[in-house]
Amino acid sequence: MEEMIIHKHATFWTKGNGVLFGKIRNFNSQHQLDSRTAQLYLDTIADLSTGTPMPFLIDLRDVKGTFSSEAGLLLAKSFNNLSNIVYEVYVVNSLSISLLVQSYKRIYHTKTPFIICNDMEEAQEHCLEYKTRKLQK
Repeated sequence: MEEMIIHKHATFWTKGNGVLFGKIRNFNSQHQLDSRTAQLYLDTIADLSTGTPMPFLIDLRDVKGTFSSEAGLLLAKSFNNLSNIVYEVYVVNSLSISLLVQSYKRIYHTKTPFIICNDMEEAQEHCLEYKTRKLQK
């Protein structure tokens, strides 16, 4: 069953393959994700992943901005507490967003394993491979 939730700058959905998807859109390089919007996104992620551990594929190819330090801290603490998100796959197409993700993961010491990809197909393969590996254990 597929479920989709759309916000102003983001869309989140699930598919029958057990992967949670998120696409963030922000073409304004001066825009910062604030903590209120970050909390809205986190609530959406929690709603869509309830009861089912799943990888989270986050498409950041249409992101030009950054996030406030408050939003970064909120995301880091919350992702560590979202037990249903077992793996994070980020899809990026710019060095600046890749460095932002890597910095975020290093500064806030998030414990959920992650990978950064440049291609959506590769990212989906990582999600499905992770699910297969975890199910075999």
